[in-house]
Amino acid sequence: MKSIKIVLSLWVFTFALTAKAAPLLNGLALEKQFNKDIYIAAIYSENLTREPSTLLDNNIPRRLEVRVVTKSLPARRFRNQWMEAIAINNRGDTLSSQAENMVTFANLFKGRFTHGDQLSIEFAEDTGSTTISLNSIQLGEIADPDFFNTLLRAWIGSVPPSTDFKDGLLSAGQVSGSLVTTFESLAPTSERIAELQLKKINQEEAIAAEEAPAESPAATPKPTLEIADLPPPTLALAATAPAAVVTETDGIQGASEESTTAVVQAEEEIELITVPPEDGTMIAADTESMMEEEEEAPLTADMILARQIYHSSLLRHTFRYIRYPQRAQERGQEGSVRLNVTINSRGEVIDIQPVQESRFSSLNREAQAAVRRAGPYPGVPSQLGADSYNFSVPITFRLPD
Repeated sequence: MKSIKIVLSLWVFTFALTAKAAPLLNGLALEKQFNKDIYIAAIYSENLTREPSTLLDNNIPRRLEVRVVTKSLPARRFRNQWMEAIAINNRGDTLSSQAENMVTFANLFKGRFTHGDQLSIEFAEDTGSTTISLNSIQLGEIADPDFFNTLLRAWIGSVPPSTDFKDGLLSAGQVSGSLVTTFESLAPTSERIAELQLKKINQEEAIAAEEAPAESPAATPKPTLEIADLPPPTLALAATAPAAVVTETDGIQGASEESTTAVVQAEEEIELITVPPEDGTMIAADTESMMEEEEEAPLTADMILARQIYHSSLLRHTFRYIRYPQRAQERGQEGSVRLNVTINSRGEVIDIQPVQESRFSSLNREAQAAVRRAGPYPGVPSQLGADSYNFSVPITFRLPD
């Protein structure tokens, strides 16, 4: 009888482990910028799939991971890139309802990521909450069942960082062995973990000191250790589904009147944008971004929405001027190009920097030429209070099947 009880106990234990097993690795994707490996992104899911809709099912546990390859990555730059992609791949009403959550999420990213850092974003299907951790140290939690999918669409939505990036994440577990090896080798040092733990303790003590009533008028705040040597987070972040024209009344559903003045409508989820070349062949634009850091006002929901809408108008404006080079079509040349563009307050192009280039010079030249033809862009809205604006333009030249 005793042996039967032991067997039953082991069976129950095994069943419990199976029922709550960690999600499986669905896919990996390598992010490269300026021909340099930056980080590897991963999606874990209970169900392995190549379909985005399956991964967007809130009834299964899922996890996103980012492991840093490069020596140093400004957290603000990483955050800005993700926030842009969030906005481009979500409906306007979703962005409006998630604006406060996006402020909370964005403010978690400070300082610099270093080689081996592991960022984890985990969705619990039983509570609907999303937990954000860095090197197993919890940074925050967002108790909104719709927030995780808002983040996930940035990677696997209709306008992902790149087609290769999306395809890698949607590989249904069929992942390159060499990429898996690199991914699994990326881990923080014990010194890095101790450093983050100390900073979190000091942060918590600082927050507690601010919330506690002062013992006397002469009391002075307890000094704390800053998380990093960077200024507070900035707002050069976010975009939304690009829309067509600038008006004074159009705007994201639910956005405040102030945040929608002189910006652009962005109410529908964006599809993969296509621009016909002169002979009727189609050109598709995938959207991702890599924005330079800049000093800006404190982060607010209204500011995020205003920037999202404005960034969208800039992308849509650019897409109108893209042409598929005739010779590239004749030679069957395809590829992706991503540019970082800076405009002044009047919308005049003052700088173009290639973040990623294709193998074909004609496609690279056309991408930059399209940006130049598109200038001047709509001027920077006054509520953004910026003398210049940085935005990224990702373009994928693709011939029909």
